[in-house]
Amino acid sequence: MTELAIYQDDSKSIIQNYADLENVAKAMVASGFFNDATKISQAIVKIMAGAEIGIGPFGSMNGIHIIQGKPAFGANVMASKVKSSGRYNYRVTEMSDTNCTLEFMEYFNGAWQISGVSSFSAADAKKAGTKNLDKFPRNMLFARAMSNGVRWFCPDVMNGSTVYTPEELGADVDQDGNVIDDIVEGDFQEEAPLTPAELSAAVQDTRPTRDQILAELPSLTIEEACKAKTSAGVLYCNMQPNVLEKVISNLWKSLLNNGLDPEQHADQVLKLASANEVLKAKQDGSLS
Repeated sequence: MTELAIYQDDSKSIIQNYADLENVAKAMVASGFFNDATKISQAIVKIMAGAEIGIGPFGSMNGIHIIQGKPAFGANVMASKVKSSGRYNYRVTEMSDTNCTLEFMEYFNGAWQISGVSSFSAADAKKAGTKNLDKFPRNMLFARAMSNGVRWFCPDVMNGSTVYTPEELGADVDQDGNVIDDIVEGDFQEEAPLTPAELSAAVQDTRPTRDQILAELPSLTIEEACKAKTSAGVLYCNMQPNVLEKVISNLWKSLLNNGLDPEQHADQVLKLASANEVLKAKQDGSLS
């Protein structure tokens, strides 16, 4: 039977293979609790999207919505991923009906360092056409400040998925960020589920291969590579080799998941090339 890695810790997962995934999706759809997943294949996509960032089936069905073909995440999902990462954190420095400001931090070299600040105001929300601002201003502003902060300062907590909140993609939400409008077209008839082979092929077709990414890496001098920085502003040339190896691993993970827009992809490719060059120089002793 086809194996399917659905959680990081398989020993705690009720989903061990495609048959388990399909059965869970059927149960979710049959429950009638999820308005935006009325077909098995829709539930499967939501559960798989959650699995990529370490969220279980129920959390995925509640906190992830596929809108206009893009995954949208509830603010609570993003906030919990930041808090549970061990590498990143945030704190609310301002919360009112007119503005929300979040300070993002990254743990580096044994200390928490400020990565940056994400603010979203009522004026920003009106320009963006944010819905329900008059009903739940603090919740709406927090959600947008959170999504921007995750995009800017810790995108790897979402495993490379481009971060949107449901309201950014035009959905009506309640005070908890749950979608309340009917964003799924069509009736409630079930469709034939994808076979494991069809599912695997569909996922594979959308993701770049390691060889394709390697072909994109530019040739850099060590001087050029040493100019590259992390989101916290730390130069790669000031990192220890073991830390650089972790940075490279995270960059590969982000690129292979294909959740980046073209500009983000190009930036990650350049960072990967820079980190590789600096690591090589440190390992051969040409750079201390």
